[in-house]
Amino acid sequence: MASKRGLNGQFKGIITGASSGIGKALALDLAKKYQARLVLNARSEEQLEATCKAVEEFGGKAIKVVGDVSEQWVTDAAVNTCLESFGGVDVLVNNAGLAKPGTIMKLNVEDWEHVFAVNFFAPLRLTYGVLPHFIQSGRGKIVNISSVAGKISFPGSVCYAASKFALTGMSEGMAAELAPKNIDIITVCPGWVRTEFFDKNNVSKLKNPTSIGNKKDLQGFLMRSFLSITSEECSAEIIKAMEKGGSQEIILTHPGKIFERLAGVCPPAVFAIAKRLPSELVDSSETPEKN
Repeated sequence: MASKRGLNGQFKGIITGASSGIGKALALDLAKKYQARLVLNARSEEQLEATCKAVEEFGGKAIKVVGDVSEQWVTDAAVNTCLESFGGVDVLVNNAGLAKPGTIMKLNVEDWEHVFAVNFFAPLRLTYGVLPHFIQSGRGKIVNISSVAGKISFPGSVCYAASKFALTGMSEGMAAELAPKNIDIITVCPGWVRTEFFDKNNVSKLKNPTSIGNKKDLQGFLMRSFLSITSEECSAEIIKAMEKGGSQEIILTHPGKIFERLAGVCPPAVFAIAKRLPSELVDSSETPEKN
């Protein structure tokens, strides 16, 4: 159960987007270290089942809820399953994410609505689902996986960035509002994390850190060593923040920290960089512009 400061063994939690990447790494690490009892969500039943089995092998308990978090029945089921199966909920990790690569003229309103449904409104619904139980128990933790794109918006990812800006803003405000109730909000803003996220969201290989990191050249070396981190490294930083206790915002990857601080002290410099990005980095897709 989550304590007033940090974590204790066998706490009860919900993790969305747990079939791969950060969500899977976090589920496995929490099972190894705390024998956590977890409700895990993702769209892929086969991959999610594999994560659940691994959690059990590492000493935890896992129940899967398969479905798209943009649908309310999925978020309701995740909360209800945790309460009914484990008798409560101590930790919520809003990790599931969706990106729609492309310049603004290649997207439409429906694209934006879908991205916001996954990246913002699903975390919001889940938050409302767990808050009454956190307040009743006098403690709880919400981990929102935002992005450096939720601090700085670059061309070609404006839709994704806008949804993550909304999530970051919600986290920052809730952290202050809920602090007196002993509810921690941990806002995680990774830069490039080498996960399956980029392949699943059809991100060009020119901007895919996982593909670049697999190269046996200087570009691949720099991506692996400096420009990005692994899911496991990201999970370790999240658990460290959870163990420390208190609401926090953590920026991950060296470039992410540099750009976030540069944007804070000199926004025009970041804007100057953004508007001069080569077109192939902004949007290398062949999708036609929409009227």
